[in-house]
Amino acid sequence: MINFFFDTADINYVKGAWAKLEGAVDAKHVVGVTTNPNAFSKVDMPNLKQWEEHLPRLCETVSEIKGGSGGVVYVQAPNSDMTPDQVLRWANHISRFTDGTTKLGLKIPPFKSILDIVDSLNPIMEINVTGVADCSTALHCFSYPVRYVSIIPGRMEEKGIDAQAHIVYANQRRASSAEIITGSMRTIKGLEWVCALGTVPTIGTKVWDLIFNEMGIDKFNSLSKSPHVKQLKFSPEVKIESTELSLDFFNQMDECGSVACSQFLKT
Repeated sequence: MINFFFDTADINYVKGAWAKLEGAVDAKHVVGVTTNPNAFSKVDMPNLKQWEEHLPRLCETVSEIKGGSGGVVYVQAPNSDMTPDQVLRWANHISRFTDGTTKLGLKIPPFKSILDIVDSLNPIMEINVTGVADCSTALHCFSYPVRYVSIIPGRMEEKGIDAQAHIVYANQRRASSAEIITGSMRTIKGLEWVCALGTVPTIGTKVWDLIFNEMGIDKFNSLSKSPHVKQLKFSPEVKIESTELSLDFFNQMDECGSVACSQFLKT
């Protein structure tokens, strides 16, 4: 059985999904919840105060699912162009908004200026580098003491990028406690192969609906890492489409997080 995240800020959806899974899926496999500015916009929460009020409720939901501690809720820096000092201040500020049991983690962009402060961020919140669309950037991020690197295969496949090759190659790095998170899946097939490659999927509402209506919980519960993943001798080609995709990702997040960011910078 795989470990996974719920990829949504919609508490009612998470609770409803878990009500269907409970009894068939062991809660130890629920790592937690991932959010980003787009996830908050989907539940009509653009304001910083709304984020601050909602995050403890998300943490409480994870605590209830897991029956105690051990879970994490990830929240993203609201703008990818924040300076290192602003990201540090954000981490110190937002890390307080938990339920006291489930911790908060921080999602950051894969930019060197922010990666260079990971040692200072780690004592505050564990780190997930997000918006990665190529193995070269992923491997660079893994050279820092981060907990996760999030690759976005669903978006990559839509642009004709061989996401599987990039993830396979990134997974050939020297073993460490850091793991690859995979998000933005659009299909059951996409979910199946990211699990087969041994990544930790973040599963959004679209794919949960497919799991419940088409795949079935028993088959979901049987997803696991494949022992027959072919290794690559050389890196797949990193094309400009990957860079453009990451930039588009952060442009979308920055737009969705603009109100919260502006409000935070005024505090």
